[in-house]
Amino acid sequence: MADGDSRKHPLPVEDRSRPREALVIAAPWLYHPLCGIGGGVVCFELLKRLAESFDVHFTSFDQTPNDPEGGRRALERVCASVTIVASPRPVRGPLAWPVEVMTTVPREARDLSSPAMAATITRLVQAHDPVAVILQFPQMAQYMDAAAGAPVVMDVQDACMVSRYREWRKATGLRRRAKALSSWLAWLRYEYRWYSRADALLAISENDLGVLRSFFPDIPCFYSPVAADPVRGTPGALRSYVAFIGNFWHAPNRDALEWLIREIWPRVRAQVADAELHVAGPAIPDWAGRYAHDGVVVRGFVDSVEAFYAGAQMALVPYRFGGGTKIKALEAMAHGCPVVATTIGSEGLQVTPGVQLRVADDAQGFAEAIIGLMRSAEERQALADAALAHIERHFSWQAKVAALVETLRTAHSRKTKARALA
Repeated sequence: MADGDSRKHPLPVEDRSRPREALVIAAPWLYHPLCGIGGGVVCFELLKRLAESFDVHFTSFDQTPNDPEGGRRALERVCASVTIVASPRPVRGPLAWPVEVMTTVPREARDLSSPAMAATITRLVQAHDPVAVILQFPQMAQYMDAAAGAPVVMDVQDACMVSRYREWRKATGLRRRAKALSSWLAWLRYEYRWYSRADALLAISENDLGVLRSFFPDIPCFYSPVAADPVRGTPGALRSYVAFIGNFWHAPNRDALEWLIREIWPRVRAQVADAELHVAGPAIPDWAGRYAHDGVVVRGFVDSVEAFYAGAQMALVPYRFGGGTKIKALEAMAHGCPVVATTIGSEGLQVTPGVQLRVADDAQGFAEAIIGLMRSAEERQALADAALAHIERHFSWQAKVAALVETLRTAHSRKTKARALA
């Protein structure tokens, strides 16, 4: 469990009399504060703080939902070097699923299989002799061997052996279930193959941590929760709409939106005729715009998450599958915006339902939770206040970074000793 007391995790004091140690970070996306991917925004904040202690050499593919050039500039301001690799050409259309079945490699990982990325990681390791290489997100695990002997810390973010299993269990229809099953089995093989080669595994939820420890008992696994800076914004009574924000390239977000608009929201409108649902984020499906007559407002990408939450009575996290911590829930809580979530949507937050947020797992219960908060400014404020206090207590950046730095140094020490004994 994260602890906000810095005395338990003191940040290292940099010795400026000697060269700074290097750290290599490899990611699937060119992430930055306005990239439109919740996990990417959090990873940028982490990188920025790690750069206070290390010379960070960052590499990623050239893909990002929003403003790649702005992302490059943001990264160059904090990193010792930034290397962008051209994204491979993915297999799309009717061949995508058969190729996944035949190769037993997950589509998302296969789409990022690149000799150029492997060569870049190897070059960075050989040039800078880093304390460790951090591979972020499951798609990057395939570059474990490219680290050329450096300690590799796998920042899992989303254990797909968990999230894709849940997706399969929720899928309906023969074709959807078959595709979801093949995806889960492919991810299970892939993660088992690559994570077993890591020097340490990081999980952002306790549930994922338990699964990783079960599958990889010989690999050190650490809980590294998402962190957030609390933002005290507009009082809840002045907010006007219900908010749902996400990266809609991500399957759990697409499924959540479909369930929300087609099954939950009609129940809300039946009781609150003028209720508005504002949907924000990249790649919102076109069909969502057809529900404007039901009070659904498609905002698309928003430049200011702060302003989006400031105008919302509450934020929704109606996930039915997915792994890791639902960053959108943490983000809303940190902005003083009350949250209604499913059990899966509240995973990794260490919350008590009804205290820091409302939790419901069926469409009727979820709708009733929304309606109840709409009608009670007092409860909205109580949830917001409790959530902000919870974020400050359990999800501080200082504790997360200090614990991660300790993990990196431990992995480096262990690798160095192993080499000496070899």
